[in-house]
Amino acid sequence: MSQKNNPKKFALNMSAAQFTKFYIMHLLQVSQPLISEHFKVEFHKLTKNWIPAPSTLLDTLHDMTEEGLLYRKEDYKSHEKKRQKVYWYYLTDQGKEEFDVLKKKYKILFEEQLTILNKIMSDVYK
Repeated sequence: MSQKNNPKKFALNMSAAQFTKFYIMHLLQVSQPLISEHFKVEFHKLTKNWIPAPSTLLDTLHDMTEEGLLYRKEDYKSHEKKRQKVYWYYLTDQGKEEFDVLKKKYKILFEEQLTILNKIMSDVYK
């Protein structure tokens, strides 16, 4: 993430893919394993009106697995039915370390944007 201001990334100065990666790591830190369907549900709970595009989510999961941040295990969605194969994702030790780094890095960004949003709310919506 560049330190320069990017007018296309005002809200958090991060791309959808960067946020998707960050939040996937958070979700797997809290509860693992998860399948892509679970991630969609959790993103919807967070934002109510936005979930990553399927291609963004799957590309991010694939890239994170390739980077060694996630471990992927092929299995069945339900062992009783054994019809639908899925990938269960786990956060690796390397992924946990990177998440700790990203948490510190993004906390400053989130706090900065929260300050801006609070200012807008108090100035514009008095």
